[in-house]
Amino acid sequence: MIYKPEIRFADIDSYGIVHNAIFLLFFEESRINLFKKIVGVWDWKKSGVLVASQKVDYRHPVTLDDELEIIVWVKSVGVKSLTFAYEAYLLKGGKKVLSAESETVIVCYNNIVKTTVSVPSEWRESIEKNGLLRRPSMC
Repeated sequence: MIYKPEIRFADIDSYGIVHNAIFLLFFEESRINLFKKIVGVWDWKKSGVLVASQKVDYRHPVTLDDELEIIVWVKSVGVKSLTFAYEAYLLKGGKKVLSAESETVIVCYNNIVKTTVSVPSEWRESIEKNGLLRRPSMC
């Protein structure tokens, strides 16, 4: 799935580039958009996910006037976890420049009993049916 975040003035640091922590928000937004495709309607009060790990490799700075495109997909499905992968591209002069790469491991969590749980079978089926276990081709 491709997601295009809006770069706001508040995202810029004193060096005039998007602050590194803002990329975590961009990746989260893109992951939530992908989740909507996976689960549809979701009661977050009953079952949710927790971030267990987040890794980011920064490649190229992004400024306020830049356009950013994030490609997000499910890299793997474990017993209780999902790993999401991201590639953030700066769109400049008709070219795409890799700005950052990231992976997030999330763990399924039951908010009522306060414990980790297995990845719901409906999620597994949706991920497979929608072809989300592979990196989308770039448009």
